[in-house]
Amino acid sequence: MSAPRRDGGPPAAGRGRLVEELHASREAILQACWAQQTWAARELATTDGTPLKVLFQGWLNRGPGPDFREARLALGDAEVFGDVEVHLEDGTWNAHGHRHDPAFDRVALHVVLHHTPGQQVRAPVGRPIPTFHAGAFLSPQIVAALGDPAEMLRRYESLPGRCGLRAGLTGHTALQAVIARAAEVRARQKADRLATAWEAQPEEQTLYEAVFRSLGYQPYAEAFAAVARRFPLADLADLLQLPPARARAEVLGRWMGALGLLEPPGGAPVHPAAADDLAAWRAAWEAAGRPRLADPLRRRPSRPWNAPERRLVGLFHHLHGMGRDGWLKAWLAFLHDLDALRDGPHLKREALALLGRAFATPAAEPWRRLVGFTRPPLARAAQLVGADRVTVVMANAVVPFFLAYARRRGDLALEKLLYRLFIVLPPEAPNRRTRFMEQRMLLLHPAPRTLRSQQGLLQIHQDFCLSFNAGCADCDFPDLIAPPFRPPEAAGPGPH
Repeated sequence: MSAPRRDGGPPAAGRGRLVEELHASREAILQACWAQQTWAARELATTDGTPLKVLFQGWLNRGPGPDFREARLALGDAEVFGDVEVHLEDGTWNAHGHRHDPAFDRVALHVVLHHTPGQQVRAPVGRPIPTFHAGAFLSPQIVAALGDPAEMLRRYESLPGRCGLRAGLTGHTALQAVIARAAEVRARQKADRLATAWEAQPEEQTLYEAVFRSLGYQPYAEAFAAVARRFPLADLADLLQLPPARARAEVLGRWMGALGLLEPPGGAPVHPAAADDLAAWRAAWEAAGRPRLADPLRRRPSRPWNAPERRLVGLFHHLHGMGRDGWLKAWLAFLHDLDALRDGPHLKREALALLGRAFATPAAEPWRRLVGFTRPPLARAAQLVGADRVTVVMANAVVPFFLAYARRRGDLALEKLLYRLFIVLPPEAPNRRTRFMEQRMLLLHPAPRTLRSQQGLLQIHQDFCLSFNAGCADCDFPDLIAPPFRPPEAAGPGPH
């Protein structure tokens, strides 16, 4: 009989054969073991000997990115929150390009079936990632008990959370009321954050920075906000009064030069369709003194129509169309027009039509087909700020800003309009967080897809799914939908 291991794992004899068998199969078995936390020892440790406790294994992710999201781990005395990536071997991390993929920045643990001593992986930001050698903690009995691991993972992924099960018992109304309250909380929190900036700068500049940040979307939000601070809206007022072609060159030359976008990567040849703009913007940037941000934009993988150049050109046309006579004033007039329709049946239709015009790109704008200075044009022209991005701007900039504006002035009519817009406007395109919440919470009671419901789900995800160390097991959120059922005999004596 083989001697047991000191770390409490399975005997060495048989474990080698098991590892070989698992190597010949797929990562699904190892993912299933991590999902179920089925190990042959209670005391786990990383390859450098650090004690490991899994407080919550994370949510299974079958799409791009790490295999498990938002896990909670205790590594020695430190509690760590992040993602978990599962591989058969250490070297797969680099072979799959994770070392340079920002989607893996938050990986907190690398789980491998077979570990080569001395090997260590690093996150894209350069941080070393601890490794858990799962092969040392497996046994044939555990693997056999999993049955079909791929089917187990499908069931694991498709089950609703405890909140979804509770909603299945209480019905649609209670759940929607909780989501609506969460959406209001989210809007007010955003409004409060924006209002704090008003003490140090004009209100219009605060709105300008918020819109800039929203148009940058997550990869470029901070860089876009930095451009808005580097070139305040008040400093652009005279430039926006110039003839359109001249205003376009002066404003966009400053923005793109500051972000480092006027230097095509790798010395690639400039496409003829973009050559005139590149020359004009470079000239305007040089004439302005070549202003440059301390931390220029770092390009991230994205869809062609999300190129930062396209977003900036689209924002210029929005400002040039609405901002020449006072941008804040123009937005207030826009909302005043909508307020007349606030309680009517056509608010959604009119709001979408007005927003489409406010962010429309002129038909003659060449960047409706361009996606960069070096890439060939698109086959068909497309708006530079599409309906989905307009929704993001409304949710993250316009509605929160004017909610703070209305509360500051006691304008109840404007506040009511903003909440009505939350109810009627469509949501932005689904993302990882909203898909997760719909699966866990709305599987049994699908909800109408509106901006309000989406914002409410995101707030619940932030306040609960990311805040409880034990994951679903001890989360308090289901009790907000309805108190837990207690049998009559457990309720205690009642009044006589």
